[in-house]
Amino acid sequence: MMTKKLMFRAETLKPVMMDVKNNGGGVRLVGAEGIYLTARNPSYVGAKRTIAYAEGFDLEQWDDIGALFDAMDEVTGIECAIIEDLPVDTETLELLTTGEADLAVHIIEGEFLLAAVVRGAEVNHAE
Repeated sequence: MMTKKLMFRAETLKPVMMDVKNNGGGVRLVGAEGIYLTARNPSYVGAKRTIAYAEGFDLEQWDDIGALFDAMDEVTGIECAIIEDLPVDTETLELLTTGEADLAVHIIEGEFLLAAVVRGAEVNHAE
């Protein structure tokens, strides 16, 4: 069984997690033009929802869109766009809204598992 991992850093993730805290509904993992998280019930800045890109998967950081799509397929194991709604438990939400933790999204055989990463330790939380 092969496990892949996406990382979301606290600095960029905090606004998304504040949306989850304030608006409820968990997060939505999107793989389309890059890979990012947004709140299922997001706040908007102008016409744009608050998002946080996974490390290495921000569309703006890629010159070759084909290479980005290949990298996305490789890490997710899914060869198409992704829209996956994921719950966030209270403990994880608290760690992520205070900026004390980064978020790892483990991908195991098409399933997504959230894990708050705090000072070198991981706190695993099932979907």
